[in-house]
Amino acid sequence: MLLWRISNHAELSGEGGLGASARWHSAGRRIVYLGQNPATCLLEHLVHLEIDAEDMPSTFRTLKIEVPDVIYAGSETSLGLPNDWQDNIELTQTIGNQWLTDGPLLLRVPCALVPETENVLLNSGHRDAPSIKIIDVIDFPFDQRLISGRS
Repeated sequence: MLLWRISNHAELSGEGGLGASARWHSAGRRIVYLGQNPATCLLEHLVHLEIDAEDMPSTFRTLKIEVPDVIYAGSETSLGLPNDWQDNIELTQTIGNQWLTDGPLLLRVPCALVPETENVLLNSGHRDAPSIKIIDVIDFPFDQRLISGRS
């Protein structure tokens, strides 16, 4: 199974999760957010950008990540989320934090931006994390039209 990430860093250490909370975890935990395709990763990045087009870093890379099929097949998916889960960050962080404590290597979660789409969370502190490999790193030139007109 191939998964994707857009990042300034070509690694999967999860260090970014240590300094900031996000939808599926609280700060202080190693976690890597992945997508099932580069387009989903791009959308997730764009929704969180707070910079102008001229300030866009030129260092973004697309990471192509290989996950053994047996590990992906064993990833958890049934979370029993309520219909309004997107508005309840406390709930999603609790679920993510519990998974990081005692769950499998990967957690498949619904994408808050695109219905019927999943994101995949990687617990980079899990004992099986070394089985997940970056197989390609590709320069990612942002098309300025995606962020023009933002302030």
